[in-house]
Amino acid sequence: MTIKAIPLTEENFAPYGKYVKVMEGEGRTGEGGWRAWMSEDVCMDVPANIGFTQVDGMPLVVDSMEVHNLTTEFLACGNKPIVLAVADSDPHGKGAEASDIRAFVLQPGEFVVMDKGIWHDACRSAEGDECYYYFMAQNLEVPEFVPIIGEAVRVEL
Repeated sequence: MTIKAIPLTEENFAPYGKYVKVMEGEGRTGEGGWRAWMSEDVCMDVPANIGFTQVDGMPLVVDSMEVHNLTTEFLACGNKPIVLAVADSDPHGKGAEASDIRAFVLQPGEFVVMDKGIWHDACRSAEGDECYYYFMAQNLEVPEFVPIIGEAVRVEL
């Protein structure tokens, strides 16, 4: 099965969690050539660890996913867009259903906070051979990637 990654919006990501676009407007500036943006609200409802992931570019073939039932997870790209695959299959089941998998493109300045129980794969760079992204979650569960139920899902841009 092949699916297309779509741009994120608050509406299309709502079944999986919260979407925020921080890089709107001019941002704060100062001397020395920098600009900064910040979310209006707190992103996580509990203290969280921060992580940094290096990933390859496309294609993204989803054959396994992980789920966090005890914590939400924050994801934000660096200076390149990333592709995120998610599924809202039964979080306590035996894996994500291939037919439930959706893919989204996050642009720099956008982030998501996935709800507890949302299956997800590691992201991929939507631009170039590799990129980095950041994540935050409470370090409560050992990550375990579980094979999806059904055939692998190929994600295209």
